[in-house]
Amino acid sequence: MATNTANTSPIFTNAGNFTPARISGSNTASDGSGTIYTVVSAGVDGTRVDGVRFRNSQIVASGSSAMIHRIFLSDTNGANYRLIGEIATAAATRNTTITIGATQIFTFDQPIIMSSGSKMAVAQSLYGGVQDQFDALAYAANY
Repeated sequence: MATNTANTSPIFTNAGNFTPARISGSNTASDGSGTIYTVVSAGVDGTRVDGVRFRNSQIVASGSSAMIHRIFLSDTNGANYRLIGEIATAAATRNTTITIGATQIFTFDQPIIMSSGSKMAVAQSLYGGVQDQFDALAYAANY
């Protein structure tokens, strides 16, 4: 009788995989259409993603808008994006001395294991000007 050796040794991630994205436009679509910003392109052996951080990176000391940040995952051809997560981000007024801008972290309840060729992208529902500029960063690593 043959011995099954699959999944008998732990598999660890090898190297970080992320592309910080600066979101500078709005997209109200939840179907993956419109302008989206890539934060992860899966490596050859796949990629694990634990979450995505959205941080206000405005260039003026001003109040940002309340908005929805969305996370999309593509198929292995890097197309056909589908919504896999969204989070509400509150308005915040930043100044140059004591107040930080709005920040939200979306943590997946189970890590997303991306197949080679797939991509993860983000969008935000509102962009009223430079006060609404956000940076997105995925917590991701290749196998």
